[in-house]
Amino acid sequence: MAGKVSAPGGGGGRRGSHEVTADPNVIPFIDVMLVLLIIFMIAAPISSVDIEVDMPISRIEPSKRPPRPTWISVTEGPSGVEVYVMNFPCGRPGAPNPCSPRPVSMNELGQLTYEAVRENDARIANDDFEIKDTRIYIRADAGLEYRNVVRVMNRLQDRGFTKIGFVAEDRRM
Repeated sequence: MAGKVSAPGGGGGRRGSHEVTADPNVIPFIDVMLVLLIIFMIAAPISSVDIEVDMPISRIEPSKRPPRPTWISVTEGPSGVEVYVMNFPCGRPGAPNPCSPRPVSMNELGQLTYEAVRENDARIANDDFEIKDTRIYIRADAGLEYRNVVRVMNRLQDRGFTKIGFVAEDRRM
């Protein structure tokens, strides 16, 4: 609450005026609060408590990482449709450098996919049912005719793979 008290007569001179201002000066208060805020922001992460705790040993094995996915890339090449079987997506983090897989024919697509899945996960290497139950990801060029993608899917299904997923590029970034 702010207010002024002035002498009767209302003159503006210094002599004889009894002027009292009740305005609080908050600028130094704000400065002090900002300095305290900065100090607490810096000091808060530093003050951590390190307590030695003797944790019990677990008898349960930790869960294993899922195997790398198997990728089927389908592109339109100079000699027609080219299909690649990979345990990694080319051009992505983790892909070997240089990344130059060879195209495979439609006749060997099923067998090479089967072998790629076996290489990915040693736990299921001898279990035919588990190998065929693994998810296969298809990456197809945007301009590729849909019938070529269906041919790839049919070859995989002929080999027994039923979990087939499609990978699309997120262009919102």
